[in-house]
Amino acid sequence: MTGARVSNRLATFATICVAVTIAGLVLAARQTAAVLLTAYVATLSVVLGTMAMTMIAQLTTATWFASFEQPAKRILASLPVLALLGVVPVAVAIWNYTSSPSPPGSARAQYLAPWFVVSRAVVYWAIWLVMGQRLLSSKRSSRFASGGLVVLAITMTFASFDWMMSLSVGWYSTVYGVYWFAGGMIGALALLAILARSRSDDYPVARNRWLALGSLLLTFVLFWAYIGFAQYIVIWSGDIPREVTWYVERAHSAWGGVALAILISGGAIPFLILLLGRTRRSGGALTVLCALLLAFHYVDSYWLVMPNLARVDAWTIVLSGFSLGAVIAASMLLARMRTAGVRHALSAMPTRARPPRT
Repeated sequence: MTGARVSNRLATFATICVAVTIAGLVLAARQTAAVLLTAYVATLSVVLGTMAMTMIAQLTTATWFASFEQPAKRILASLPVLALLGVVPVAVAIWNYTSSPSPPGSARAQYLAPWFVVSRAVVYWAIWLVMGQRLLSSKRSSRFASGGLVVLAITMTFASFDWMMSLSVGWYSTVYGVYWFAGGMIGALALLAILARSRSDDYPVARNRWLALGSLLLTFVLFWAYIGFAQYIVIWSGDIPREVTWYVERAHSAWGGVALAILISGGAIPFLILLLGRTRRSGGALTVLCALLLAFHYVDSYWLVMPNLARVDAWTIVLSGFSLGAVIAASMLLARMRTAGVRHALSAMPTRARPPRT
């Protein structure tokens, strides 16, 4: 299938998904806003995780990452679309705060003041866009990578506070941003594996490079599970009503089953499979597992966001699929356009003739 045909199909799919999402905002604004926010934060965490992975590779001069560098650039090329869609989490955060405002002068009232939420979002995106553009260029700098990782960690942490944690009035966790980052890293490594596998006929990936990516994936699965457990055990042992309510509503009824599915299918099973060296060396086996991890990264984001915002019924599930499709298809379409433009520019550059050998 030619690139133009793929782009046309992506554009058609994105148009349909956007149309259904807009219709959902008219008919059921609360549910649609909730699922759109979920799709957005799940996708954004994967893209920012890719940014972190790229800087880690530059900082450590990881030669194995050469096979995944072009897929990483394709992912980072979607940042402008996500920047435009950044109005979604900002609008939901402001709407959620105005629905349950705090007393004037309180810390929450000052931090979640609409003008301050918007200002921070502008700062986050200005930083992410500049960093993404720098990583898309051919320049490599360990100094930029080391500083960029620190800045990315800080901005991701506060973005998770603003757009996700603030949805739970009166509840907070100091490792919430770390948990979101860990999930994003798993999603980023999983997507890199899938994209590299899809182009392996033209650009084969050596087994030792699959092993490196699989080993790093195993590390972040363990890290994600550890952070989640650490947050749970601290809140459980503290037994403070204001804090335990967040887990109470996510551990009972259907949400309890979702939590168990995330723990087993998103943590325990991938961990056991990744312990096998032959799995980490096999591009095919790793790609199948990565598809599972990507799916449960979205489910994990759903579990984090949805209990605070809207009930889940058949209509919500339909809207969830179209909202996720709209965000992903629009991001993929822009990424294809930007990477195609870069390739065209490089091919149009004049080449310097080499002198004949004597």
